[in-house]
Amino acid sequence: MTTPRFSATDLGTTFVAALTEKNFGRLADTLAPDVRLRALIPPGPVELAGVGRAAERFATWFGESELELVQSGSDEVADRLHVFYRLRAQRFGDPWKIIEQHLFCALDEGRITALDLVCSGFRPDATGAPSTSTH
Repeated sequence: MTTPRFSATDLGTTFVAALTEKNFGRLADTLAPDVRLRALIPPGPVELAGVGRAAERFATWFGESELELVQSGSDEVADRLHVFYRLRAQRFGDPWKIIEQHLFCALDEGRITALDLVCSGFRPDATGAPSTSTH
């Protein structure tokens, strides 16, 4: 019997899928219990530790919005996992926004132990296009 090989990029894909689906429990499953999150976001830096606090931070940013994945990817940069995603986001009654985040992650035993994030902030959607979502 062959043991499945762990793929860092699969972990990145799982993280993005969980975020896009707003499944913050599944997102938490990609994180180590003592994960360290450092984020450079508008209006300023955030630093926190622990899987619960990290997952809750993503829920705070995205949980109230309808999300559409525009683009994403993950690849390995030496001993780090690079994950990026661009989303369209709309909170009830507000215009659509575009947001892009880049994550550089340290991994251990198939989980993210440290996550350094850079965020564009919620920017106006210059396309002005209506949502193409079917749900």
